Amino acid sequence: MRGMRAIFVCAGVAVLTAAVSVPAMAKKQKAAEAATSSSPEEVKTKFKTFCDSWIEKLRERERNNISRIEWKPGGTGVVGEYVGYDTQNFTVGDISNVETKPVGRVVYMELKMRLSGNSQVDALAQKPEIVERTEVTELFRYERGSWVY
Repeated sequence: MRGMRAIFVCAGVAVLTAAVSVPAMAKKQKAAEAATSSSPEEVKTKFKTFCDSWIEKLRERERNNISRIEWKPGGTGVVGEYVGYDTQNFTVGDISNVETKPVGRVVYMELKMRLSGNSQVDALAQKPEIVERTEVTELFRYERGSWVY
């Protein structure tokens, strides 16, 4: 009788293991289908929406950078620098591999900006001076029906 219990326990573990692995395999299959079931037009439309969101995130990052400027004494008051972005002029490149594994590209300028004035308030009211420009190219992948970074 003890031998019978051992067989039933082993059989129960095998069934449990098989039951757990089937949903995991089904999830992977659904994810692969979602990635390939999107039409090229849908992939491109989703990328445009994603890029709009990405540019808004850059604007938010710039606002955050301005709020955290470390002001230093300057010749006529204070000077502060921060990183900003040219979000008016950006390029959304063509999407490569639309049929298999889509990759999208966005190109924009990262700007090192300098503010100066008699006080912090005066400096923030001034138009910033661009000290340095760096071209940034971001690559994004399309996975499970959406664009990710």
